[in-house]
Amino acid sequence: MVHQIFVLLAALSCCFCCGTLAIENKDQHLRDLPCPPAEDIQPCVCTVIDSSTYDIEMDCSSVTTNDELASIFSKDFPYNDFFSLEIKNNFHLTTIRPGDFGQKTFQQIHILGGSLKTVEYRVFNSSYDTLTHLDIDNTNLDSFPFTELMLFTQLKYLRLGNNQLHGFPTLTSSSLQYLYLHGNSITGIELNSLPLLEMISLHNNSITYLLPGTFTDLPNLYYISLGYNGLQVLEAGTINLQTSSNNVYLYNNDLTSIAEGALVGLKGGYLSVENNQLTELAEAVFRLPMDDGVDVHAYGNPLDCGCEIAWLVTSDTYMNLLDDDASCTSGELVSELDPDLFEVIC
Repeated sequence: MVHQIFVLLAALSCCFCCGTLAIENKDQHLRDLPCPPAEDIQPCVCTVIDSSTYDIEMDCSSVTTNDELASIFSKDFPYNDFFSLEIKNNFHLTTIRPGDFGQKTFQQIHILGGSLKTVEYRVFNSSYDTLTHLDIDNTNLDSFPFTELMLFTQLKYLRLGNNQLHGFPTLTSSSLQYLYLHGNSITGIELNSLPLLEMISLHNNSITYLLPGTFTDLPNLYYISLGYNGLQVLEAGTINLQTSSNNVYLYNNDLTSIAEGALVGLKGGYLSVENNQLTELAEAVFRLPMDDGVDVHAYGNPLDCGCEIAWLVTSDTYMNLLDDDASCTSGELVSELDPDLFEVIC
């Protein structure tokens, strides 16, 4: 009788262990989905980044060849729609080719650091209808299929900063809102059709001239960054903004002249002309933005501070909108000039 009881307990224990193991295996299987089996995608790593929506991220930072990348993405996955692709500090890939990502789709792509030089045409063609963010930053990128942008119907954010891009392409996109091309060697700008553009960052390039009309007919544009270029003049009609509050950054250029009508539509934001070669803050240029509440930062310019600045010095309203560090060639701060003197002699 005792022997039979031991046999029964052993059988029950075995069933319990088998059931527990089955549950554990089932749970493990559920934890793997919707990612593919880890061994099928090495050295890429798949992670479920949002358990409520099952958003998945593929990190392929450790791939060593294009063939390896293509082999991974050619396999049958439980799902073909990924939230994001990450490739960081990869010094093996210099080119991304069509077919390297198979038929997989992404909403966001982030390629940060590394040696990437060329993105070929139709590399991300499977994501024409899904891609919202494309971020290739701090690589050696000097070739990118800009003409393909019009095919990405959901693309809102494009960052290609700190690369080796030279000529500025004609850009067309019905969806793009944020464009970051700072830290390249771009020499000219041509914005063709970007009706939803809100922000553009072009600082640290080699832009010496802006065509009149460059920043016009862009009804949503409120942020322009052009610092650390080689701009010398701004002609009438260069910038005409339509938003209720906006910021324009022109610091650290070689500006000697800003024409009347070059800066139109600036309101309630910030205008930066620090560290240029302006000898005056011309009333015809700066009064209108200040009338609309724009803060003007102008330190680091060799201002003559003659009667041409009387309109500014004699108005508390305007002086409150000028930075305290703006100074004259004589070394005096504009904020310390005697307004009564200008009332008398001007």
